[in-house]
Amino acid sequence: MDKILFKEEQRFTQWWLWLLLIFSFAVAVVPLWYGLFRQVSTGVPWGDNPASNSGLLLIAIFTTLLMGGIILLFSFSKLQLEVREDGVHFRFPPFIWKWRKVSRDEIERYTVGKYNPIGEYGGYGVRTSYGKYGKAYNVSGNLGLRLTLRNGKVVLFGTQRKQALEYAMQKLMTGKETTG
Repeated sequence: MDKILFKEEQRFTQWWLWLLLIFSFAVAVVPLWYGLFRQVSTGVPWGDNPASNSGLLLIAIFTTLLMGGIILLFSFSKLQLEVREDGVHFRFPPFIWKWRKVSRDEIERYTVGKYNPIGEYGGYGVRTSYGKYGKAYNVSGNLGLRLTLRNGKVVLFGTQRKQALEYAMQKLMTGKETTG
């Protein structure tokens, strides 16, 4: 196994994202369970066009599982990035389980710096821009490693450790350590 020059793991930790997820869960699920409880306990149909008790129960269970699944998806998601002596390795479970590699020979040039996640990629996660920006794997912030490949494709990886990543990429591409 090649020596690891850089290693980073990022998760969705933004407070506003978790607030939005919990709020969405509550708005979608609480009224359904309230309506089911009211309809079953009082016998008064819930809504203008009420579903049967079993139908309402199925809708409430499905919505709870769906919204809970979305929250679990965000809680288990993590971007893992490694720069090794042979290239840049990454995965993004649960979307990409197996490690993928961009070999040193595939990289034409790289930059480590600021980018616009919303403007260039439409947000965070595994994103594809159909313009000049290519594909992005990001979780938060606006710093990233942009690789321009020899085949013309562009790949961006978000980072929270700009200087360490720059150092590792310099070592990967030149085979030499730099002094700072």
